[in-house]
Amino acid sequence: MNEEKLIKVLVTVCPTICFVLMFSVVCIFWMPGVDVSLMQVNEKHVFGASYMTMSNPYYQLLDEQIRILIEANGDQLISRDAGMHQDKQLEQVKELIDAGVEVLFLTPVEWDNVKPALELANAAGIPIIVVDTPVEDSELVSCSVLSDNYEAGVLCARHLLSIRDSANILLLEHVTAESGKERIQGFLDTIRGHEGFNVLGEGESDGQIENAMLVMEKLLKEHPEADTLMALNDPSAFGGMAAIRGAGLTDRFLVYGVDGTPEAKGMVKDGMMTATCAQFPLIVSEKTVEQGYRFLKEGPGSRKEEVIVPVELITAENIDHFSINGWQ
Repeated sequence: MNEEKLIKVLVTVCPTICFVLMFSVVCIFWMPGVDVSLMQVNEKHVFGASYMTMSNPYYQLLDEQIRILIEANGDQLISRDAGMHQDKQLEQVKELIDAGVEVLFLTPVEWDNVKPALELANAAGIPIIVVDTPVEDSELVSCSVLSDNYEAGVLCARHLLSIRDSANILLLEHVTAESGKERIQGFLDTIRGHEGFNVLGEGESDGQIENAMLVMEKLLKEHPEADTLMALNDPSAFGGMAAIRGAGLTDRFLVYGVDGTPEAKGMVKDGMMTATCAQFPLIVSEKTVEQGYRFLKEGPGSRKEEVIVPVELITAENIDHFSINGWQ
């Protein structure tokens, strides 16, 4: 085909092509009964998360379950591990904001020093959902999804009071995490006024196995008459138990923890641990994601102060009602 014929063909065909294209567009957008929304590609939503630490299996599971639920909707979760450093968590929140997250899930390293991170997210118009442990400046967050931490301590103490006439108690704490403080406070409030139940000493474990073991070794030397351990979480209980075993005192001690990890449930079943108060991370993660999508729809101004998930004490008496191969 020579150049002159090609030009004639284009002149003839182009108007027809343009007409067909225009007619197709009109049909798509204006013909009755056509759902235009079905022709649109859904925008992927981006969620961000920063946890105080990912060395704790509880937070590993929370992140895994939150991710599964979000990705099932075709959306994305960007997770960060603050490694128990509040300054690092602040930098992570900055990074997540720059990455364009629309909702922020946050487990604060220090409940009373996380305010700068909260203010950054607020300034960016990003809803904050606090997970597992509350923050002091709760007015800066859209919602908190928490286990009933105070009740966890209460249940451990009630069990102790039911099986012993007296106890010499050591505490393993995590004072920068409000959830840990609430568990210990629930325990203390419940034993208060009961003669013969004495707290001999306490130590800061940061909720970590290694720290707990070292602190417990020191406490055992200072208080050789101790016979009961109340730990804010299962990892601290494990560290404390290692120190107790090293001191040859396993047969004497009652040991209480909080989490309901598979390992702790196995120890309860085998008689190595007295009780663990179970959290329900599968429910916590579900409620967290539910709130995240609610704020995506309604905006950060639609606040819901707290969602509290109940806890349950696991002992030798009811351990067979729980699976020891996974979380609840």
